[in-house]
Amino acid sequence: MDKKLLDITKRSDGAEQVTYNGHPLYYYAGDTEAGQTNGQGLDQFGAKWYVLNAAGKQVAS
Repeated sequence: MDKKLLDITKRSDGAEQVTYNGHPLYYYAGDTEAGQTNGQGLDQFGAKWYVLNAAGKQVAS
């Protein structure tokens, strides 16, 4: 992880959102242990979920 790629942005509802290389970060509730990526490739909550690598790029599903 490159700490320089971490940032915070304001969401449309006014809340702050952590980003990594410009991508909003979320915790997927279906992941219950470290290293799990059960949300990878799912299309839920209005967008496709994907894992980021350490360079902040989308990991292919």
